[in-house]
Amino acid sequence: MFSRLSEKTFHRIRWVLTIGWFLLIASLIYDPITVQWTQPQANSSGLPSPFRLDPNIYLNPQNCVKIRSNCISEQPFALGTLIWWSMIVPSAIFILLVFGHEFWRRICPLSFISQLPRALGIQRKRTVIDPVTGNPRQEVATIEQNSWLGRNHLYVQFGLFVLGLAARLLWVNGDRILLAGFLIATIACAIFVGYLYNGKSWCHYFCPMSPVQLVYTGPRSLLGSQAHRLHPGTLTQSMCRTANPQTQQEQGACVACKTACFDIDAENAYWQELKKPGRRLVQYGYLGMVIAFYLYFFLYSGNWDYYFTGSWAHEEDARSKIADVGFYIFGSAISIPKWIAIFLTFAALIAAFVVLGCWLEKQYRSYRVRRGQKVSAEQAQHVVFTTFTIVSFWAFFSWGARPTLNRLPPMLLLGINALIVLVGTLWAVRTFGRSQSQYKREKVCLSLRQQLEHVEIPNEILAGRSLDELSVDEIYTLAKTLPNWPQESRLRAYADILADVITHHKINVADSFSFLDSLRQTMQLSDSDHFIAIQFLAEKRSGLFTTHTQSFAQAGDQNSIPTITFSRQTAKTIPYRPKPR
Repeated sequence: MFSRLSEKTFHRIRWVLTIGWFLLIASLIYDPITVQWTQPQANSSGLPSPFRLDPNIYLNPQNCVKIRSNCISEQPFALGTLIWWSMIVPSAIFILLVFGHEFWRRICPLSFISQLPRALGIQRKRTVIDPVTGNPRQEVATIEQNSWLGRNHLYVQFGLFVLGLAARLLWVNGDRILLAGFLIATIACAIFVGYLYNGKSWCHYFCPMSPVQLVYTGPRSLLGSQAHRLHPGTLTQSMCRTANPQTQQEQGACVACKTACFDIDAENAYWQELKKPGRRLVQYGYLGMVIAFYLYFFLYSGNWDYYFTGSWAHEEDARSKIADVGFYIFGSAISIPKWIAIFLTFAALIAAFVVLGCWLEKQYRSYRVRRGQKVSAEQAQHVVFTTFTIVSFWAFFSWGARPTLNRLPPMLLLGINALIVLVGTLWAVRTFGRSQSQYKREKVCLSLRQQLEHVEIPNEILAGRSLDELSVDEIYTLAKTLPNWPQESRLRAYADILADVITHHKINVADSFSFLDSLRQTMQLSDSDHFIAIQFLAEKRSGLFTTHTQSFAQAGDQNSIPTITFSRQTAKTIPYRPKPR
């Protein structure tokens, strides 16, 4: 949807949002304007501000908001912290579920700022040896996929996310100066990472918001585009792009800083990273964090007024309360320091929901087996992931924006509540039934349709429709049931599809075996035929592969795949036909 909008347009939007963000940070340091909107009396126009302090509380201290048995002394305050935490942050969560990462990543000011070193040409470089020429060359450093950070970045990002929320509760929630420093420090970190590493390394490996994007985007957002169904060569989703200096046409600017890139094809990244270290911690632990974070306001103060009135957003003495009593439950104080109590709450809820999520996966698979419907571990994980995402979304908006939303007129508030329920339900309905096999079918459907165009199909089979009008399942059924389609033609078509998948869909040779498994079954080809097709392509299209033939066999399970001897004679058994352009 938004991937088709020009980079020039989004570049302007990013500049506007970045300038707005800097103005907000400046207002946290000095703001003589919004403080007038929180005065308990009516403003200069005679109309009361929705953000004004409640006169009943301001003039009658006995009605005050309390932390335990102590009243909070409230005075007119600037709105910067409330705007950031109760308006901007909830808006970002809504955008992720509805419009997806492809919109968020293209407007995100922090992602934009992290590219500043690249724009200035001051990135860190390292010396590498060219594998072809053997000559040394300088290139911008990247994070290797097999490095410790490349494998475990989800743990790092989730840890930073937890530390950020703890910092909120301890210091920056209500202190405007500390919040300004917190945001400036985050910007500095993004720029520094942009200097150290190429591409969107900040977004992929460090940004604490990235795990949140994983949770709320899922395999696809409500209105996001489906990159895998677009024609080869299309600029998809939020992938890096630039304008050609001569033609001014947009073109890809990917530097391969991450395989299975979230910005190129979010659904591919979703399925590829289901088993990645830390993935369950992010998905299940996030729901635990949402509940733990907002629950702690109650556990600390002994009431919900402290949170829902937004008093925490202008609690100027919060930094002096780091060692305050951490729990106040059922009228009794528990003498654990606040900073310890916060991490205890986080740890307990995160652990509980990770255990719950893993348990639900096993229960779901057992339930399906009892009904005679076996389901893979990946599909069970996807179903529970989807459940946790939608519960997280509704739980977040039960608390997240309430200090602002509760100030709205009742009918408008009711409409917003209905919108939250509606979009969450629509997202869940279109996501629950999604599967990796369905994704794979859709990904190769375009290539398979192109191969069917070269086969004479009786009109009675198509029933007056064209191939473009057939659904994915119909294309697969047609490929399986076509009469008089000899082995030679099927093998040739499979080789062309394999080449297309490797070239345009960025599936490496090792992964192509499992990726095209269902297609081989549909086309009635054996596992051995896959390796014959690879050898054929290696003979006829030598530039297609960058690895040696012996590494191709790693694509499958060697215990179940027969050993195949490749030869030029084997390759010659497949008549070569250049793929039509």
